[in-house]
Amino acid sequence: MKIVRTIVIILGLIPFLFLRAINVEASIVLKVIGVNPSPTHTQKIPMKVYLPKEVKPENIIDKGDLEIGYDDQQGSYYVYGEYELGPGEVLEREVEMEDIWVIPEREILLLKTEIEKIADLLEGTNLEEKMSFLKETMEEKLDRIIESQKIPEANPQRHISNYRENTKLLEEVKKDLVIARTLLTQAKQIPSVKIWKLFIVIVGFLGLLGVIFYFVWQKESKLITRVSSKPPVELAKEFKEEEEEGLQVKDIEKIIKKEE
Repeated sequence: MKIVRTIVIILGLIPFLFLRAINVEASIVLKVIGVNPSPTHTQKIPMKVYLPKEVKPENIIDKGDLEIGYDDQQGSYYVYGEYELGPGEVLEREVEMEDIWVIPEREILLLKTEIEKIADLLEGTNLEEKMSFLKETMEEKLDRIIESQKIPEANPQRHISNYRENTKLLEEVKKDLVIARTLLTQAKQIPSVKIWKLFIVIVGFLGLLGVIFYFVWQKESKLITRVSSKPPVELAKEFKEEEEEGLQVKDIEKIIKKEE
């Protein structure tokens, strides 16, 4: 059975307010009571009661014959009416509203899930410790909200007050979550172990190419030095001797093949 909080407002020439709670379905009832304090005269008693600032017309389940107005300065809706009451007469009106002063559990669970995912993604990075602190802070605030909503508050004013405090906690969690998302973006810019390994392989490959090019360059440099340091006649003679030696080697190979 859910607790319905009933707010009772008594209006007379000197209006005053008191509260009580009763068990009904999931709603909050604003009970307005008008009293003519005169024992001898009939009087018109105006009724005007401001609704909690979170209430919108669509949240009103039943208002009876009362009208709804909006106060721009207060930023709140109100119900009003005027009734003629006889001497000592009491008039009662009720405004039933949805209990909108509860943070949906689904919203809290979605936030917890996102916090957990971000923490997992930042695990093993240099931002892990910072995220761990944020995670602990956010989860502690969300747990406080859950705990405060476990047992419905019978007192309607306290129930609404608790909701407003929980809303502040929820906003703080959402701000911390924005910071956590920023950390996630920063972590993506940090090279991972795999990227470092790839970097080392590329550097090693480039180094090997450099060594190969160095030896090729050395060989070509020696050849160029040899060509440029000797007279053409002597150089031609050396090339001819090398060519004849090459031919002799080929002739020997042919003789060996014939003998076989």
